[in-house]
Amino acid sequence: MKNFTRTILALCFAASVAACGGGGSGNLPDSAPSVLTPGSSYTMVSDNSVLVPAGTTVTANGVVTTVQGDNTTTNTVVGAVVTVPSTATGSADNTVTTQ
Repeated sequence: MKNFTRTILALCFAASVAACGGGGSGNLPDSAPSVLTPGSSYTMVSDNSVLVPAGTTVTANGVVTTVQGDNTTTNTVVGAVVTVPSTATGSADNTVTTQ
């Protein structure tokens, strides 16, 4: 009887864990945005974000945009190249994102 009760409890636990589906809101990325450090470059992919300091350049379709200020968001396209100059000193609090 004791083993039967343990088996039932184990099955109930397994069913309750499986029913939660792993959580998450469905509209947030699975991981936090990557932080690009001075001197680095990154090619953007779909549904992606990176955190960069001011002075970073985003090159997309031949157009170069310079990220300025703090806590800004720059929307760009897949394939854009994000380059953080080696002289960048501010905090990486600006977001470059694709959708």
